[in-house]
Amino acid sequence: MRLWLMLLALLAAMPAPAEEPLWHEAPEYDVLMRPFDYEPSTIRLTAGRPVKLRFINQGQATFSFSAESFFRASRVRAGDLEMVTDGHFEIAPGEQREIALIPAPGRYHANSSNLIHRMLGMSAEIIVE
Repeated sequence: MRLWLMLLALLAAMPAPAEEPLWHEAPEYDVLMRPFDYEPSTIRLTAGRPVKLRFINQGQATFSFSAESFFRASRVRAGDLEMVTDGHFEIAPGEQREIALIPAPGRYHANSSNLIHRMLGMSAEIIVE
């Protein structure tokens, strides 16, 4: 009897498994990718709340978005992890890409991984409060 009580106490003390967020209910946040520009240039997100970032390439060239520390700190939806494993991704002209995540608080820098695009101002700040 004592063994059962100890087992029950151990089970009660274990943390509950983390619930999967309701990704379909997460608000969408559009990031437009244009030649030498991200719009908005300051991306403001709420810490700990799921959001679906939708990146839209409005240019005639392939653009990239690189924010390694941001993606590393965030909890990215399982199905989107392979898109940002190294902290950046590319999008072809006219393409859209959605990445759902739960951002961690902090200030992060994002930019193009293309040196010329970056030098011409293709960068953004991500503020998560």
